[in-house]
Amino acid sequence: LLTPYPEADAVTDRRKRVYNGVHSRTRIVVECAFGRLKNRFRILLSKLQQKTSRGVCRVIVASVVLHNLLILVQDSQRIDGRDPLLVDAPRIVHEDATDPELPISHAQGVAKRNGIADILIGKF
Repeated sequence: LLTPYPEADAVTDRRKRVYNGVHSRTRIVVECAFGRLKNRFRILLSKLQQKTSRGVCRVIVASVVLHNLLILVQDSQRIDGRDPLLVDAPRIVHEDATDPELPISHAQGVAKRNGIADILIGKF
């Protein structure tokens, strides 16, 4: 999970400011996509019962595949006269976001973020 640079650092560093802007816009798109999934598959509104992150990923991937298939067949399940694809779901944040299956160090994460920031600065 890549995080934005601290605002204090981004104020004086254009590269970090550009990265934070792209990060924020990307996060908004991802949150909207998950909102659509949560509206269609209400089970995603609560904590999933899978014991591993791999199991959680399988449920999410299956939801995305089903969602895309339903879009292809032009299924639009309406709830209270509203299209669930156009209604934002409540935002739920799970406290336990760590994944013991991914042994990536903080330093590796920082290096990855810096590499992405270097690529982005050349495009903006």
